[in-house]
Amino acid sequence: MLKKYFLSNILITVLLNVLVKPVWIFVIDRNVQLTVGHEAYGLYGALLSLTIIFNILLDLGITNFNNKNIASDQSQMMYALPNMIMAKGILSLLYLIVIFIMAYVFGYTGQALRLLIWLGVLQLLNSFLQYLRSNISAHHDFKLDALLSVLDKIIMILICSVLLFSNNYKSLFKIEWFVYSQIIAYLLAITAAMVITIRRYTKIHFHLFSAKEIMKLGKQSLPYALLILLMSIHMRSDTLILERLKGATENSYYSAAYRILDAVNMLGVLFAGILLPMFSRMINNGTSLNNILKTSIHILLPISLGIVAFSIAYKQNIMQLLYHDGSQHLQQTYMYIIASFPAYCLMYVFSTLLTANGNIVLLIKIACVGCIVSIGLNFCLVPIYGSEASAWVSCLVQWLLALLYMYQSIQKMNLQIQVKWIAQFALFFVLLLSTNIGMIYLSIPILMAVMSNMILFIILVYGIKLWDKKTIMDFVKR
Repeated sequence: MLKKYFLSNILITVLLNVLVKPVWIFVIDRNVQLTVGHEAYGLYGALLSLTIIFNILLDLGITNFNNKNIASDQSQMMYALPNMIMAKGILSLLYLIVIFIMAYVFGYTGQALRLLIWLGVLQLLNSFLQYLRSNISAHHDFKLDALLSVLDKIIMILICSVLLFSNNYKSLFKIEWFVYSQIIAYLLAITAAMVITIRRYTKIHFHLFSAKEIMKLGKQSLPYALLILLMSIHMRSDTLILERLKGATENSYYSAAYRILDAVNMLGVLFAGILLPMFSRMINNGTSLNNILKTSIHILLPISLGIVAFSIAYKQNIMQLLYHDGSQHLQQTYMYIIASFPAYCLMYVFSTLLTANGNIVLLIKIACVGCIVSIGLNFCLVPIYGSEASAWVSCLVQWLLALLYMYQSIQKMNLQIQVKWIAQFALFFVLLLSTNIGMIYLSIPILMAVMSNMILFIILVYGIKLWDKKTIMDFVKR
């Protein structure tokens, strides 16, 4: 029953995001890059990464800590909500001050500084929305959370569509308009989330505000904050280093190659958002994790391996289709970036499990390894190889961390990983990759190859027994 409940919520969440977020990424974000040019978009990408790295100052781990605790004891929300809101207000001021300081350290002035400030405001609003959503998912209202996860993007799509595709505005479009559109969308989504929170769970009782409680919360959240800061550094520092060492245009090419990973990665992010409160409650209740864990991996890993197999063979066609640029440099950058997708999927499952189990110190140590390797290799290789070097390093670091998270989860939770299980995934990938290499050799067009891959995927995923037909059919009937 729990397995079917989990699958139903995942399906709704994935369907909503599959319908909305690809439109945002490939129709809106991609066209913004093509409209404003590589120089402007490359600068935007670097500044966005800088604001995301220090985004943790807006949260200090409050969202993850809140999700875990409210899921374990929902009665805490009435007391936590006013203190959380006040805490985030104080942290927002701290965050903006740090952003100003970092702008000075990295030498950003003029237009770049103004853009950085607005991007800081954008992150501030995004952080508050994520906090409000954590209360909703902690109550296991996953359908509502799924709607809120795409509401901001729907609003952004509507606004940006008018600005990008209208004859009156397209020639005037600037990167700043893109940021302003996102700010408006977040404000509207936050309003909706606040209304849901107040009507369904609890009103905001500011008389329950306690400075002592905020200090206590801060101390409890600090390990989570440090963890997220370290993860942000090893995931986002590459674009900042690339822009500072090789320029905005080179960073724009890296962003272009990264866009598909951003799109497909939403699957793992969505799973993690649902798995954290589920894992927390199941661990708290002493419920076995094996079924949910196996189901998650059996859904995520075949999909990610299938995308990687197709991308390796059709990398030139994909880049030519999206950006009218089939250069070897862009192809290689994309291939190494997308090769990290299965690693991300494994990280989303196993790092979430360790978080729910309270192994924060261990997670911090692993994230430290990621930061040291990522920053060190990027500084050494980027000046020579540019965006390709960032792609190599990103792939290496994500796979290293994924294996460390998996190994530690097996040790801490006494999980069983069979050699046969690993062999099934390996066989699945080899068969898909071989078929795709054969299709590219026979010059099969990309759209026909996509359809062939979908059919072959279904045949193999059932044939190798990675997906269970009875479970899926029972779920579909329900």
